[in-house]
Amino acid sequence: MRRLALVAAAVTLAGLTAAPASAAATGTITGLGGKCVDVVDGGTANGTRVQLWTCNGGAAQQWSARDDGSVSALGKCLDAAGTANGAVVRISDCAGTTAQRWTADAGRLVNAAAQKCLDATGVSSADGTKLQLWACSTGANQQWALPTAPPPSGGPCPQGPFGSPLPSPTLAATKIKDGFTFLEGPTWDAATQTLLLSNMRDGTGAENVQPSEILRYTLSTGAFTTFIANSGSNGLAISRDGRSIVAATHDQRTVSSYDLATKQRTTLASSYQGKRFNSPNDVTIGANGTVYFTDPDFQRADRPDQMGGKTGVFRVSGGVVTLIDDTIREPNGIELSPDGKTLYVGGNATGKVYRYPVNADGSTGARADFASLGGTDGGTVDCAGNVYQITYGDGKVHVFSPAGVALGTISAGRNATNAAFGGPDGKTLFITSGIPSTGGDNGNFGLYSIRLNVPGWPY
Repeated sequence: MRRLALVAAAVTLAGLTAAPASAAATGTITGLGGKCVDVVDGGTANGTRVQLWTCNGGAAQQWSARDDGSVSALGKCLDAAGTANGAVVRISDCAGTTAQRWTADAGRLVNAAAQKCLDATGVSSADGTKLQLWACSTGANQQWALPTAPPPSGGPCPQGPFGSPLPSPTLAATKIKDGFTFLEGPTWDAATQTLLLSNMRDGTGAENVQPSEILRYTLSTGAFTTFIANSGSNGLAISRDGRSIVAATHDQRTVSSYDLATKQRTTLASSYQGKRFNSPNDVTIGANGTVYFTDPDFQRADRPDQMGGKTGVFRVSGGVVTLIDDTIREPNGIELSPDGKTLYVGGNATGKVYRYPVNADGSTGARADFASLGGTDGGTVDCAGNVYQITYGDGKVHVFSPAGVALGTISAGRNATNAAFGGPDGKTLFITSGIPSTGGDNGNFGLYSIRLNVPGWPY
């Protein structure tokens, strides 16, 4: 569990005391059906109930999540009128009581006094649905997307300078859980303190396309659950506002966005100059919202080639798709440096990792070689700008300084596919690796983790 503020708090619910409430984030809280938590009729009297209502941008739907665990709107705090199932949730004068303290846990809002969750009555998303407390479950009527705090001026990374990222030049990650068919695309959701990742299955149907789902791993409980079924996803990246996942979706040969609150899918890019992509694979997102992605043909399956045999690197901004490079055979992992000025791309079939300078408008300059590394798959970067590049065949993460100096390796399983930083302090590296299926979904992939010295860049 974590306090509502996006900064982790080192206190337990049992010992909370009233603290100066500095505003950590202000905005809407959305739930079932994409509806907003709303103060009935915009009333400010103590005891005014809260409800679900179509989002309208009004003051009655603007909530401030604060460092002390309180949530306020219209100058009053979100408050529970009891601790039993069905207890009314309302607004009242802010008093620093545990009835007004809330903790975010895997998308739920847990009341400190009752240890019960904010719940939309009747599992309804109709306008006017009243909110209550109820025993916590995994139901959609207890899933909430919180307002997101703006990052500090330097972004989500702490102030440097940073030391060596690796405790030792040769490391081995620890397996968390296996038994999955083929894991890919991990990305950390700071709002829920969970890891999202794709689980791909064997191809089906006339065109032999691989189905997949997005799983959610909750670090605090160790639980794995299906977050979005039939997502068709491979690589994933959390959006800069923390409200959606951008996904390389091979099922439709597109790049998509999934709203984290409603799970609604939106297509961001479906073709280039009228031609369908091969099978978008990995994604990363710039500060201005530009999405960069690779388009190898690994998951194109038996669908026709519309790219003339070429595999490419693209960017999409404002709905416009631009080709970056179509001379890399099987480009795979793609990452941006923390300052947004360098784009890294792994050439799976070329034996190279490449870098491109990124301009202020999101466009890219001439390609240069960064490192020699065959069989590259996904990767990530840390807050010091070190590059973590996966090689599939040997199950390793190769770590390079921003200058391209090899710093060491991390072993994880047999066939590593991707990696992402996460955890409360951002210093846990999660790695997907395992044995691919030979038919009948008999693959055995696992999620691995290791603690490192430098926190990671989340995008």
